[in-house]
Amino acid sequence: MNGNMLRRAMVFHAVGAAGGISAAGERLGKSPPAVHADLRRFEREVGAALTERVGRSIRLTQKGRTMFDAIGRALGDIDRACASASEPAEAPLPLRLGAVTGFGRYRLVPALLPRLAATQSLLLRTDRHDALIAALTQGEIDLAVTYRPVVAATFEARIVASEELVLVGADGADPVATVQDGSLRFVTYDEYDYVFARWFAEALGGQPPSLPRHDHFDELEEALASVAAGRGATIAPADACAAFGLAPCGPPCANAIYLVGTVHALATAEAELVLQSLAADRAHDHARMIAP
Repeated sequence: MNGNMLRRAMVFHAVGAAGGISAAGERLGKSPPAVHADLRRFEREVGAALTERVGRSIRLTQKGRTMFDAIGRALGDIDRACASASEPAEAPLPLRLGAVTGFGRYRLVPALLPRLAATQSLLLRTDRHDALIAALTQGEIDLAVTYRPVVAATFEARIVASEELVLVGADGADPVATVQDGSLRFVTYDEYDYVFARWFAEALGGQPPSLPRHDHFDELEEALASVAAGRGATIAPADACAAFGLAPCGPPCANAIYLVGTVHALATAEAELVLQSLAADRAHDHARMIAP
């Protein structure tokens, strides 16, 4: 059916709906002779009488009724398609993600944002490990990126990255020795205990006999600022330390990073996006290290 025949089909439908040529002309904004000409031309194209005159009115024949219903359905489909096209596209659900502060700020966000669709909103919560697991349990976030595996029937954990934990702010020729003899004072932060214990286990083979503490902060950033000001040493992720101009002064310790969520959440496109972003971040870092 070409465009002209479609136009005449609409005229026929208007005549059938209005019950007469004059009434159809008023609806269409056409003169009665023009409506009559289109109607007769359409009947010739179809090859059947679709209308019959009854007094001053026009009635549909049996074939006309079949044609009227078919055209009505087609016009309805067109109307619905037009309405759907004019509606704004449904925005995807927000990516509700939690991350431990250091990795979230210095690794996850820079890797994720360039790969996040412009229509996809991100709701990121940075917090302590325990707070993130509580948020997962309460349904406040869908996925959590953290430095500790989770042992719970509700959730699964998948290794998605690794980070280096380093000692910074320790002066002297043998920083490890100053940690072992207890002469080095430390700046601590919330959840420092896991990070410190992890580094001590690998660098020293166990915990030092004493751990003199000086400043303490809730947030890692303030602790690193204190170290940068010469107020003590700390152990923290290398990426966060580098942001404060702090160079490692002891052996690095690799620590796994986990993506935690329900089985369903870990199978979503959002989880795959996090995985791909961190994989690309690792590839970029590797290429940068081997570049001449």
